[in-house]
Amino acid sequence: MDAYIFRQCRRITAPIFFGYIAIGIPFGVMIVQAGYPWWMSLFMSLVMYSGAGQYIAAGLLGAGAGILEIVLTEFFVNIRHIVYGLSLIEKSKKAGRWKLPLVFTLTDETYAVLTSTDVPPGVPAGPFLGMIGILDFVYWTLGCVIGALACSFLATYGLSDYLTGVDFALTSLFVIILFSQIKASGDLLPPLTGFVSCLLSVILCRTGLLVSSNIIFLAIILGIDAILLARGRGFASGGARQLATFVSFIVFSLVLAGLLVLMSLSEGRGGAASPAGNSGMAVAICASVLSGGVIFCERLFPFALFSKRNPPPAIQFVARYIPSMVIAILIVYSLKDVDLRSFPFGIPQLAGGIMALLLNVLVKNYLVTIFGSTAVFMVLSRFLQG
Repeated sequence: MDAYIFRQCRRITAPIFFGYIAIGIPFGVMIVQAGYPWWMSLFMSLVMYSGAGQYIAAGLLGAGAGILEIVLTEFFVNIRHIVYGLSLIEKSKKAGRWKLPLVFTLTDETYAVLTSTDVPPGVPAGPFLGMIGILDFVYWTLGCVIGALACSFLATYGLSDYLTGVDFALTSLFVIILFSQIKASGDLLPPLTGFVSCLLSVILCRTGLLVSSNIIFLAIILGIDAILLARGRGFASGGARQLATFVSFIVFSLVLAGLLVLMSLSEGRGGAASPAGNSGMAVAICASVLSGGVIFCERLFPFALFSKRNPPPAIQFVARYIPSMVIAILIVYSLKDVDLRSFPFGIPQLAGGIMALLLNVLVKNYLVTIFGSTAVFMVLSRFLQG
């Protein structure tokens, strides 16, 4: 590796270094607080390498979600990487053997750097683009490990309670992402659909009609159906075959949703999630590996299939409407255990969410927003709950 290329890439990615260290630390803390050893933070970073994806997986594992639910959520949340790949096809044509490392390390932040940076004259594109991705990968992994080791160290001396509430950083991250998506698209229908569908699923769970591990699964099914009915009718106007496919998908998904409810009734269990039931190492490892494979395939998909042709309308439709819907679902899911009927009536969560929005609008800095809103939540939680 040319020392000049390394220095240039290190300079370009310096802002990512500080960002990933700061955001990776809370993830490592979350993993340890969920009952996993520190090295699980390292393992998830190695096999998944997805900032929001890893936060989501940690939250779902802690809430007792099943493997299928986690993998399905990761698929829809990270579907945006298909769009990233489509816009980088031309720039990566000369990457050569560096293309696979580039694909694996294609996160939101790396994409932003790659699309705003030109390869210097006389510098081979492959090593330059690939090193940017590799350095970002190292930064993120380092931050996650630091957080996990720090939490483990504090737990040894009984000080880890002071970190209680740091997992609200996950909700803050969702609020930031959703705000950015709405601002970019100007479309409120997908997130509203996500809010309503997940709220309905939570209500079904609390009334004992749905197993808690299927909340997100059912919400995604209902949300996709609603968006298809509202915005996808154009696909049904392309002839009898497309109309039949459209109707079949709607009917099949509604039948599947009904089966989920029936299965919950037959099992006779609903209500709050039980993290202990799904917190085993085998579940965490399998979910991480499968999710990592799904995310990598999404990143690879456009490079493998659409280097010479445009993606079909169905893929464009999914990439446009589904991600913001899923993020809205995750916001509701992350708050599903809040009891609005008793003190403190969800005040810390509401204040933290409002602070996340305000800081994101006023400061426009991920670090300040996540840390500031999480600090507000932690202080109010400790003060109001004694």
